[in-house]
Amino acid sequence: MSCTENESGSFVVFFLPAVVGCLTILLARRWANSQVSGTSSTAVSRRRKIIKDPLVKRPLPPIATKMVAPGSKKSSVTKRASLPAEEDVNSSGKRVGRTRVPPAPTPAPTTDVKLADGPMPPKHIPFPFIPHDGPLLFETMTFVFTLIATGLQFLNLYRTAWWLPHSHTNQAMNFYLIDPHLVAFIVTIICRRFLLCVTLAVLKYFLAPKLMPHATIAARMFILGVVLGALAWCTYFMVLKYPILKIFFLCYPVVIYFLLFGFQSGPFLELNNSETPPMHCCSHDPQQVRAEVEVLRQDFNLRVKKILFNSIVGAYYSSFIPCCFAQSYLYYDVYASSQQTVFVWVGLFGRYASQLLSAAHCDVAHRSALHLGRWQLETNCTEGGAGAAAAWSGARLWRGGARAQAGAARFAARAPAVAATPGCKHHARFHMVFINPSVLLCVLLCLQLSLIVLQLCLLFSSITWHNFISIIMLLFMNYYTLFKMMRDYLIAWKVYRAENIIQDKNGPIPGLN
Repeated sequence: MSCTENESGSFVVFFLPAVVGCLTILLARRWANSQVSGTSSTAVSRRRKIIKDPLVKRPLPPIATKMVAPGSKKSSVTKRASLPAEEDVNSSGKRVGRTRVPPAPTPAPTTDVKLADGPMPPKHIPFPFIPHDGPLLFETMTFVFTLIATGLQFLNLYRTAWWLPHSHTNQAMNFYLIDPHLVAFIVTIICRRFLLCVTLAVLKYFLAPKLMPHATIAARMFILGVVLGALAWCTYFMVLKYPILKIFFLCYPVVIYFLLFGFQSGPFLELNNSETPPMHCCSHDPQQVRAEVEVLRQDFNLRVKKILFNSIVGAYYSSFIPCCFAQSYLYYDVYASSQQTVFVWVGLFGRYASQLLSAAHCDVAHRSALHLGRWQLETNCTEGGAGAAAAWSGARLWRGGARAQAGAARFAARAPAVAATPGCKHHARFHMVFINPSVLLCVLLCLQLSLIVLQLCLLFSSITWHNFISIIMLLFMNYYTLFKMMRDYLIAWKVYRAENIIQDKNGPIPGLN
């Protein structure tokens, strides 16, 4: 029987590839099964050979013994169980018993006695993971926000009535009145951290991890040189055109920077130059607790300085400097320009606060505040009336309700465990702020929410088209910041509310009213 040309063509096109594919799959599965079986058999045979070899010395498994306080009933049983006869293997393969010399009795550690006498350490609730913006994403969004704010302020200053029939221009702004060197100076200032983040991201993609520390230092020096060179170039041309007072306005934040951070280049180029965030270590040593609190307190103060400085500098150069360098004959709405400056400053303040004072970072300080505790000064107390007061010692933890005498003042412990120094204002403020960080997050949330409500009210009541555009453009970024703050506050409020409920179930602190 012969096949026609069409039948042979359909067979070759449809059936032959299917047959070849099935055979290929079967052969591949058979080869994979053979490889797996060969590997397992080899491993098993090697394992059996090692186990059956009697001449190989194998270390005896360690015997776990439970530490028992001296004088208890289980001490003799533990001592007999901890003295087994050791066995050695001689050259003929036979085991020979060998007696073991009992070790000398060791005294009980002092830390156990100290922890038994001291207060119970606080227990922490695990804080859930909250997604956080990376440095590159945050700097990109901040740069776009500040750049848009700069353009909107120039729009408020140099807008035109281009829609009128007899207008001499068909553009929305008088671009010929804008100084290009001033624009270059402002853009260089607001993009300095963005340039460094992009450079570090590219280096991490192409370089090995062991080369990144040296590459990071080189990138910081290179970006710093480029930024300072561009600023000096723009300043030179502006000195030739403007009076010295306006140049002082241009360089005024430099003085503030040196007063806050000194001669450090890290805060100028990076928002948070520490790769490892601050961590909490649960310790029963009060000196370590106070040292950790001091580190976290300094870190918090530095973050607050960065928030204030970067938000003020962003609003200063993007909204205030364009007004300072406006021509004397230029008429513009002072109220709208001032409103723009305030909105940009508060918006940047919220962005930096949500990034540097996130709920996860505040939880680290909260755990240290629980270990720190607080003291309360007793003003109306008679000697021996409310219990004897011992002399305060920084080498021990104090129970809740305990009285301590520090100098001429008398203090009472107002926490389950207290390691703070009586009368220390830094410890008192740290405990007050971070004993419940949801209050701090609520304050930041209320500030951001008030800004958005005010902008919405002005949006519905504004008439001029440039104010309308300015408020709408700023609202987009403020909505994103509001979402981050709302999420952090709700999670922190639920976590610390559950923590307070657990502490209330444990009972009140003795000696507290």
